[in-house]
Amino acid sequence: MSIERNIGLEAVRHMQDRQSVRNFQDKPIPQEDLDAILDAVVNCATAGNLQPVSVIVERDPERSKKLGELCTKQPFLGKAAVNLIFLLDWHKLGVYAAERKAPFNCHDSWMHFVTGLEDVMCAAQTAETAAHMLGIGSCFIGTAMHSGAEIAEMYNLPKRVYPMVVLTLGYAKDLPAKRRKLEKDYMVFEGRYPDIDTEDLCRAYDKKYEGITLPFPSRPDPRAAMVEKIRRGLLTTYSPDETEQIIAHALERGYITEVQRRFAYHYHAVDNYNTGGHILEMMKAQDMFPTRILNDGKIEL
Repeated sequence: MSIERNIGLEAVRHMQDRQSVRNFQDKPIPQEDLDAILDAVVNCATAGNLQPVSVIVERDPERSKKLGELCTKQPFLGKAAVNLIFLLDWHKLGVYAAERKAPFNCHDSWMHFVTGLEDVMCAAQTAETAAHMLGIGSCFIGTAMHSGAEIAEMYNLPKRVYPMVVLTLGYAKDLPAKRRKLEKDYMVFEGRYPDIDTEDLCRAYDKKYEGITLPFPSRPDPRAAMVEKIRRGLLTTYSPDETEQIIAHALERGYITEVQRRFAYHYHAVDNYNTGGHILEMMKAQDMFPTRILNDGKIEL
């Protein structure tokens, strides 16, 4: 076995041990290591070699704390040594295209939005992997786009630039128990998508989420509020009678399951759905309009 393959396999095995870090030591990241991470980002995969990505490096604790508040109240950002803000950036290419007399409407194109978002995530994932290889912990924060207007103002973002994801970086103070993942056989398929038996699939997810529940509060008002929030979510999928039966069963056992928490409480079936319009309005204010409607084959101007 070649030395290169040995090194590669060891690196891949190290990747298999990664986990999100939200509790950081008060320890700076050496500039040499941060530069190495960012150099890897610059050279990551990108559709058509367009590179519609920019990265803001945030080190200031107070600004990081504010950033955490904007990212749906996640205070641990203020404890990270560095926060990397990954931007979908059509500003730079737009300026260049105008100067060189090329047409440009990537900021209004659905296809360019999708490939641009893929590029952002390639860049962010490259940074996460590079950091892990250097012993630096990290956590993806996907809610930056929920406060795009405030973040745009905070960081002086020009038009056609929008924050998509934040990656926190720092040395782990302690590591939580590693989260169980879905078994490989239910994620990796050879040649075609299989016909998965429903009971087998449910057993696989039950194994992943075993023992993870959210109890109902003991106090009446918080309990009633939680029930109402769950009810709103369930009604997107079930009839009123079915919804009440599901709630009654949950109240009887005293908790909701993890999958119910995910889609009826945390990633709420109604609230998450409605958030999309708010984000698109903020993107439109930044002169990015990937859902521009086509009328009779003509672009709406």
